[in-house]
Amino acid sequence: MNREDKKKYTRHRIIESAIELFEEQGYESTTVQQIANRAKVAKGTFFNYFASKEDMILELQGFILMNVIESKREAAGSIVGGLRDSLLAYARNFPMTPSVTRAVLQGTYGKPRLGLAQSERSREFLAYLAPILAEGQERGEIRKDVSAECIARMAVQCYYGVLMLWVLEQEQVSLEERMTLQFDVFFQGLRA
Repeated sequence: MNREDKKKYTRHRIIESAIELFEEQGYESTTVQQIANRAKVAKGTFFNYFASKEDMILELQGFILMNVIESKREAAGSIVGGLRDSLLAYARNFPMTPSVTRAVLQGTYGKPRLGLAQSERSREFLAYLAPILAEGQERGEIRKDVSAECIARMAVQCYYGVLMLWVLEQEQVSLEERMTLQFDVFFQGLRA
């Protein structure tokens, strides 16, 4: 295994270990030391990859979603189809259960610094998404009477709304099912 592959492997192991521990004992009760121990790395190694466990989760969410969008968008051929496929693939492979997600959200929004960091991640995602939607408008796939920036904001609001309800409600409906319904309606409304 070369150096880059080893880094990717270590990073992945840290993230997987964290998610397992969040599931077992809750987000707040999990320490960086426990994550490092489970991943079989030194505590300092964790900090080579992430500033804190909170930063790890925030980074993970945005990174995964943006990578999924890029891969699906290229494969689908259409902007709307690619975005829909991306969101559903992300929901299908969402790395956390409702209880872990609830704990992460509480930890994130319960601390001002992390709330600001999450807001910054949302702004980054909006900045990433708006040009993709503008391209869809130029291709004639997406209506032009609403700005790409406004559509991007609505998409993010839909995403967080579905995620919050999935976390708060005790129904046994998968995140993928919820996202499918929400975004089928959303994208239908965007058609040119």
